[in-house]
Amino acid sequence: MITLLNAAPDTGNQGVSALCHSVVSGLVRRGAGTMTVADHGIGLRRADWNGTQVDLVGLTHNRRFWRGDSLRTAHALLRAGIGRTAPARAVARAQAVLDISGGDSFTDLYGPKRFRAMILTKRMALTAGVPLVLLPQKLGPFKDAGSRSEAVEVLRRAAAIWVRDADSHAFLQDALGPDFDPARHRLGVDVAVALPEREPEMLDRDLAGWLAPDRGFPLAGLNVSGLLSNDAAGARRAFGLADSHCDQIEALARTLLEGDPDLRLVLVPHVHRPDGDAESDLDAARALVRRLGELGAGRVRVIGERLHAMELKWVLARLDWFAGARMHATIGAFSSGVPTLGLGYSDKAHGVFSECGIGDEVADLRQLDARGIAERGLASYRGRQVRRADLAGRVADLRDRASREMDDIARQAGL
Repeated sequence: MITLLNAAPDTGNQGVSALCHSVVSGLVRRGAGTMTVADHGIGLRRADWNGTQVDLVGLTHNRRFWRGDSLRTAHALLRAGIGRTAPARAVARAQAVLDISGGDSFTDLYGPKRFRAMILTKRMALTAGVPLVLLPQKLGPFKDAGSRSEAVEVLRRAAAIWVRDADSHAFLQDALGPDFDPARHRLGVDVAVALPEREPEMLDRDLAGWLAPDRGFPLAGLNVSGLLSNDAAGARRAFGLADSHCDQIEALARTLLEGDPDLRLVLVPHVHRPDGDAESDLDAARALVRRLGELGAGRVRVIGERLHAMELKWVLARLDWFAGARMHATIGAFSSGVPTLGLGYSDKAHGVFSECGIGDEVADLRQLDARGIAERGLASYRGRQVRRADLAGRVADLRDRASREMDDIARQAGL
């Protein structure tokens, strides 16, 4: 049995779901008989993912210590040698524990609670004496010396570590010093480049027509990030953006629509949250439509259906050009050969794009104001044919590299 942690498929964040389904599908193809995935439910349950049987086990960082899904309780029981809760058993009985930290959460940047969850989940495997394999992810930054020390202690004890960007690899080399082992400490690509695509079961008929290969007009896509837009002032302070992201994304959309009168634009939410939630991409997309007013009438559509990661990749693969700040939305696009502009609000986007050979296709939201983002986006859109030809040569190599890396991960997991 292989147990996968910190890739919960029920967060609403389709980037995390993309990581989860990429790993599960990749390992099942390589002979994994039983996969157990930690989510935010309760107890052990069986799920059917497109014909693949997966066990789901609840594991949540909460204060309900009396519940079996409590992370702290499960860890305490493992320390005591008592694996009586479902998540404790899922870890203790695994031949290997794989942990991907949500792709970018092994850091103290998001606060002490999330950092503590990242540490405790990894310590569960180490405490149980089960090989811990950290899947391709970003490491750090660590603002607090104590947090860095705890993280490095975990890294030293892991059986294998994969990172997805050069900065994380350099951090790993520096942190481990003489313990750094090139055979076990590897630089790879994000596993989501290998995510399968699947045609949506439900899609608005008019939008389906827009996505048809014979549509007769150029179709671009934008992801409007709820994280950056729904509290634009707060996000600007938190991430050091050069301008309000609402202004940045509106300027980009307006410039694209005005620059090409034939263009139509589809807004692609990639994080699904209830209406009114601070991170809802759908709320942010609808707000952009209202701001565009008459300019967007008949030319801008929002994907209102809550499509899962593989369905979203199917949509993204049918666009002529795409831009967005949600990194796994951009990965879904460029790994499908679609010319893509990443809108970076931290260093992680540039790191991932660079490792995939397209580091010049990131516009830094911390450096470019609304006008600068609009100009950069229009230039990228107008150069889409050249970029598509370049991607055509890169994508096959990128997928081949991802496949070889998954072969290695499978071997490290004992398959």
